[in-house]
Amino acid sequence: MATNLTYWLSTPLGAGFIVLLGLILGSFVNVLITRLPLMVAHDERQLSLRQLAIEPPVVQTISLFWPPSFCPSCRTAIRWRHAIPIFSWLWLRGRCAHCEQPISVRYPIVEGLCALMLFALYTSYGPTFEFCFKVFFCFMLVAIAYMDWETGWLPDVMTIPLIGGGLLYSVLAQANLTDLGPSDAIIGALAGYSLFWLLNYVYRTLTGRNGMGFGDFKLIAALGAWLGWMLLPLALLFAALIALLFGIVMAMTGRYQSEIGIRFAPFLALAGIGLLLSKDLHLLPAYIAL
Repeated sequence: MATNLTYWLSTPLGAGFIVLLGLILGSFVNVLITRLPLMVAHDERQLSLRQLAIEPPVVQTISLFWPPSFCPSCRTAIRWRHAIPIFSWLWLRGRCAHCEQPISVRYPIVEGLCALMLFALYTSYGPTFEFCFKVFFCFMLVAIAYMDWETGWLPDVMTIPLIGGGLLYSVLAQANLTDLGPSDAIIGALAGYSLFWLLNYVYRTLTGRNGMGFGDFKLIAALGAWLGWMLLPLALLFAALIALLFGIVMAMTGRYQSEIGIRFAPFLALAGIGLLLSKDLHLLPAYIAL
């Protein structure tokens, strides 16, 4: 049965199924990006009111699964034919079918990225536990990157499971002799967090303000857990270079906002995904991919 499934997934029809599955999962990643900040903000607001002995008002709560997808502008429920990944956005020219307000281009971008990554990882691993774990890594990084880009917020509910997933993967990978071991992952996570905590401590001592948020420390620790301590410096270098180039472009075009600065998580996520895929697809030099 498993052999037949593996063979079918290797056919053009099976490849199409993998891409379709990636689009569907990408749609759920979009839901995560949009709704998780709203859910946490609602919970924090309710908690604050209760601490002030104020009974919070009864409002419709949002979860990852309810209510069904709706327009962020007019709150009208989106019909199924208007929720087809990528194609509906193109068909409606990036606008809501009801109020005609713009729908962010983030939706088709995330769906397309998830489909491409799922296909690339399946091509490399097939239906294995490595495939499942690395899909989790890549999709979580996409969600984290966009959350930070849009809200400046890196939630513990995303970064801590990512660290735990990396450590668990290292244990399973060592047992199967397929990837880095637990010692590499633990050293990478601890080194990533502690080094940047120390740098931020020195910066705060000298300037009186934080240079990075604690969410960034946890994200770097997650990259260390997944990539290992040997690849972590390369990931940080790539992220810093991309962020620097982005900052230069923003400054030259007059779009840099000093009160916001440059949010580093999207560049960390980009470097992490890029290195993981490059390593898994054997695009890195042998001495780096060890």
